[in-house]
Amino acid sequence: MSTPVRAARDRTAAPKSFVIDAFPESAFRHLERDVLVCIDVMESSTTLVTAVAQGRRAIVAASVLEAEQLAAALERPLIAGARVAGGSPFEIEDSPSSVASQRDAARPLVLVSPPGTDLIVNAAAAPAVLVACFRNLAATADYVARHFAHVALLVAGCRDELSSEDLIASARIAAALAARGFEAEDLRTSDITQRWSAVEPSLAAWGNSAARLRQRGRDDDLDLILGHVDDVPFACLYRQHELWTPERARLAAEPWPEAMVTP
Repeated sequence: MSTPVRAARDRTAAPKSFVIDAFPESAFRHLERDVLVCIDVMESSTTLVTAVAQGRRAIVAASVLEAEQLAAALERPLIAGARVAGGSPFEIEDSPSSVASQRDAARPLVLVSPPGTDLIVNAAAAPAVLVACFRNLAATADYVARHFAHVALLVAGCRDELSSEDLIASARIAAALAARGFEAEDLRTSDITQRWSAVEPSLAAWGNSAARLRQRGRDDDLDLILGHVDDVPFACLYRQHELWTPERARLAAEPWPEAMVTP
């Protein structure tokens, strides 16, 4: 269950820092940090950010049951997830290209797509949560650098292995933070940043996640995921099941902490 964003604590006496961690359960280790950045490039993060870029509401569900419950309160929801034999409530796959092809942006997206959505839901109790993919790497790094001091970059992974695309994304954000005075908190984080930050996102096409998408006939997803880098100029905040742009959060009826939505 998502909770309201709390203002980040004042820890300016300590150096600004970042750590990279992996898998959905990692969120519970970092709930006291100022912000958790959730990354699942090949599916959920890109699907959600693509929806927000369309001007569509993007809502995260922890399970199929919760997706149905959340959808019941919405007008003409677009429910997305992995279709399975025997039927499912999903109108479309948990697929960024499928979302991009839906032209009626007034229909809110409700997405259940583990492990990425599991990671986001697990992070919900943190003071602030962002969702990032290749499309908004630079915007996310800039937003984090301006608003927070202690950051966890969390990658969802795939089938209990680290995925190349998530490592590239987290390392690129980490490198941007390092350039603005942040420090890596441990050797593992430093090593990932050095090894992966210069790797071109297109090279993720050779990874296991990409191979699995091809096996499922989802080349359109690969084209969108790998072909759109830093074309979304805003960070995506997560609060109370939903992704928000900073501008939309600033105008929300329920006030957000001013530090979170100041340009």
